[in-house]
Amino acid sequence: ICFLLMDVNEMNTQLDQRLAGIIDEAGKCMVIVVSKWDSVEGKDAFTRDALAPKIARTFKFTPWAPLIFTSSVTGQNITKLFELAVDIEKRREQETKTRVLNDMLQHAIHEHPPAGLKNSHPKLRYIVQTDTTPPWFVIHGSNLKFVHWSYKRYLERTLREKYNYSGTPIKFSFIDEKQVKANREKEKKSS
Repeated sequence: ICFLLMDVNEMNTQLDQRLAGIIDEAGKCMVIVVSKWDSVEGKDAFTRDALAPKIARTFKFTPWAPLIFTSSVTGQNITKLFELAVDIEKRREQETKTRVLNDMLQHAIHEHPPAGLKNSHPKLRYIVQTDTTPPWFVIHGSNLKFVHWSYKRYLERTLREKYNYSGTPIKFSFIDEKQVKANREKEKKSS
C-alpha cells in the first residue's frame, strides 16, 4: 500500500500525478496523504471540503484512492493511516464468487448494454476473478475488441458500487472466445 505524500503548501505538482500513475499501473493500493495540515492558516471544515474536490480533480484517473489530511506536528490522523492500510488490505484480498459476479454482470448489461460498431456488438458472457493482488477480473465473450473504454469504466464503477474496493485499483482482461478458438485451430493445423 502506497501513501502518496503531498505538502498542502505545494499542491497539484505533475510529479505527484506521475507517481500516482505509476502506482496505478503497478496495481498497488494507494492513499493520498496531504501533510502539514497544521500550517494552513484559518482552516476549518469548509477549507478541507473546498480543497478535497480540487485534489480529486487532479487525481481523477485514480478516483478509488482515499484522501486524508494529516499533521505530524499535531498528530492529526496519523494513527488513522495504519487503520486505513489494514482496511484497504482486507478489501483488496476479498474474493468474490463467480455466481455473484455473473449476476452483477448480467444486471449491468441489462441496465446498459454495450455499444458496438456497425453490425458487431460485444457479447459479454461471464466474468471470473483470477487474482486478488490487485483484484483482477476476466470477462469472457465475443467481439470484445469493440468494448469501448467508457464501458470498461462503467463495469468498474458497477463493481466498485457492489463491493467496496476503495484504495485499490481493479484490473480487467477480456478473452474473446472466437479468437481463442481460431488460435487453437491454427495451432492444430501447424502441428
